[in-house]
Amino acid sequence: MAMWLFITSFYREEEKALRSQLRESVKENFPEQNNEFLQTFGLFPFEVDQNKSSEGSQARKTVVLVHGLDDPGKVWQNLAPELFKQDFNVWAMNYPNDQPVVESARMLFEELKSFKSLDIQRISIVAHSMGGLVSREMLTSPEIDYHRSAKNGQVPEVAALIMVGTPNHGSQMARFRVFAEIRDQVARLTKGEAAWLGTILDGAGEAKIDLLPESRFLTELNTRPHPEGVKQLVIAGIVSPWDERDINHWVENINPNVPEDWQKQVDVLGKFMISMTHGLGDGLVTVESTRLEGVPHRTVAGSHLSMIRNITTGSQRIPPAVPLIVDRLKKGE
Repeated sequence: MAMWLFITSFYREEEKALRSQLRESVKENFPEQNNEFLQTFGLFPFEVDQNKSSEGSQARKTVVLVHGLDDPGKVWQNLAPELFKQDFNVWAMNYPNDQPVVESARMLFEELKSFKSLDIQRISIVAHSMGGLVSREMLTSPEIDYHRSAKNGQVPEVAALIMVGTPNHGSQMARFRVFAEIRDQVARLTKGEAAWLGTILDGAGEAKIDLLPESRFLTELNTRPHPEGVKQLVIAGIVSPWDERDINHWVENINPNVPEDWQKQVDVLGKFMISMTHGLGDGLVTVESTRLEGVPHRTVAGSHLSMIRNITTGSQRIPPAVPLIVDRLKKGE
């Protein structure tokens, strides 16, 4: 495995092309399985229970949730019910998350066209992990030209984009997506949605290459201007027991009580601890990778998943990103 990772690190785009060829070949040779698998993808209203759906009242504001790489659908288990309780219509986008990000962005764009028949003219997007890149690609791609389509009424206007744990500058941990892929397929199996070719039909791992630092996709995406008229927020997780404010407070309290020649060393230690917490980030994505110039940035305590959802369904804990997201959306920020 180490040898494979080493070799392919020099031939990223070639590997991506081979993976895409494999996926297209499988789709061509197994059309029935592919069409059946595609039925599990698209925009779906969040189901509160068997009798209530979140697509209802037109008086409600609409929020679209976009998951990330190899996500089995549980990432919204805490946020979606809370948004519905706070009087939002909630829709979840499900897409073949291992395919190239540009294809996922195109699929999201096509799905949002269905909102025209529902008279939904304005939405907000909350995206976790790679879902933020899918959303950014859709909103800024010259080929999609979302802004023009919104002005023409083909798709709703996007008022806000909130990105949670999004690797805007990539993540080396994307190399190990195979373990997340296993989790994804097991989750599909429990919901009766698994297909024996599912590991290829939902993407042959091209997204992994897009998510690597300095990938061709990220390099191009990050040269574009921010989407016009869209209020953005980035939320990053920190798994360290201390955040930057804690460390700075500790340095401020220590310095007056140590000899002057020690104070410089305390400052150095404080900066080192901050760099370590930022480098660790949420365990998968560093804090620095989430940052976008000119976009407001917040940090919360938690891992890549625990900052947005509880790991166990019975937990009464409130994931720290949830109230922050709800507050922003309620204020229209």
